[in-house]
Amino acid sequence: MAKRALITTWLTLLVLTLLMWFLRGYRGADWLVFVVLVLVAIKGQLVIDRFMELRHAPVLWRVALSGWLFIVLGVVGIVRATSGS
Repeated sequence: MAKRALITTWLTLLVLTLLMWFLRGYRGADWLVFVVLVLVAIKGQLVIDRFMELRHAPVLWRVALSGWLFIVLGVVGIVRATSGS
């Protein structure tokens, strides 16, 4: 992967991390869990596609890793939504 693309991806991950760090102050906001899970999904997909270089890998590998990511985030979201906290 080109150096410029790696740096752009890394900076995007850094900005998303900082955004989540700034959002930590909104305690008790129900919408915050959804926003953070979406940001984590974006970050996870960037890592899978760019740093693990699965963008050009066989479809089975991409589906397996992306599926795992979204299943874990879905379970976290469901547990959070049903916990009543």
